[in-house]
Amino acid sequence: MRLLTLVCFYGYVAVLVGAGGSGIFIAEWELQTIFHLDLGTLDDQVQATILNQYRFLKSMELGFGLFCIVFRKEIFAAPLFLRLFLIILFVGVGARALSVVLDGVPHWAYVSFVILEFITGVLVFVYSRQTLTKP
Repeated sequence: MRLLTLVCFYGYVAVLVGAGGSGIFIAEWELQTIFHLDLGTLDDQVQATILNQYRFLKSMELGFGLFCIVFRKEIFAAPLFLRLFLIILFVGVGARALSVVLDGVPHWAYVSFVILEFITGVLVFVYSRQTLTKP
């Protein structure tokens, strides 16, 4: 259980840092290549707004990943840090689930990622029952 939890946790964190950090700098490429969004067909202000928001969201992804790295021990030991980690993770899972209901089923990679996010959250929650510091 410990090994599986840590593999999922650090894998999740690596994706947050990697995809978030790189996405800030390669936003235009990602939107065009991965999402097949032809930015050239958009009005300049609309294009700038989409890129601005995308880079912001990628910075939040990176920021959460950095939070997880800096407070990795506290996430498993201190109830406050665990709750914050789980709230952020499960809000993301909930938003993705809501999007499936409202917007339709995304590419299989995103469905897989939400399943892995959910599993990671459950594993961290269950494993932390053994590691939390009791007040």
